[in-house]
Amino acid sequence: MNKILIIEDDRDMSEILLLYLRKNGFECRQAFDGPAAIQLAREYAPDLLVLDVELPGLNGIEVCKTLRQEMDTPILFLSGLGEERDKIKGLEAGGDDYVAKPFSLPELLARIRSALRRSGLPDASRQHINQIKFPGLMIDLSKAQAAREGKLIELTQMEYQVLARLARNPGWTFSNEQLFSLVWGGECIDTRTVAVHINRLRNKLGKSSSGKEYILTVWGKGYKFNDQL
Repeated sequence: MNKILIIEDDRDMSEILLLYLRKNGFECRQAFDGPAAIQLAREYAPDLLVLDVELPGLNGIEVCKTLRQEMDTPILFLSGLGEERDKIKGLEAGGDDYVAKPFSLPELLARIRSALRRSGLPDASRQHINQIKFPGLMIDLSKAQAAREGKLIELTQMEYQVLARLARNPGWTFSNEQLFSLVWGGECIDTRTVAVHINRLRNKLGKSSSGKEYILTVWGKGYKFNDQL
């Protein structure tokens, strides 16, 4: 049984999430502020965190940054802000996914299950998240490397960073500017830098066993990792 830590200061919302996730087979604990969340995450060793951005004591972004130094547990942000810059802040801090309020419980459940599948965690596991697995492709976060059908892929540091950022958020479309900011830092002056790295990655990754590209172009918007492999 996977363990989920719900970090939400709205106690009514937290209770709804607790009951719904338990009903769907998860073990759950709750924290209602930032400092308590960090302490409980260390003690409870959850398989996934559902983390609200707006928290008393220490906000969700700071909680994420602190825990990312200690664990690779998937983190799914919740926020009522819904603005693009807040989504990017959450991802940049180390979040794996982002759900804007209001959201449906089935959608949240689907996001949680997807994050756990990507992490490769079996039920009842307490190990840290080290690998992201897709058909024919494995990304080892602890070693900063990727393998295609068991064979290591020669990637530059920046190619790996682009791949890891996209693969941690399959289906999420990143613009050129967002990818540049997250991987290289600073303001994107020349979008060709991102395009060149994407093209190199596609050549090195090849296609999945079903003939699908791992990285897709979303015309007029940017790039995303294929979530339909």
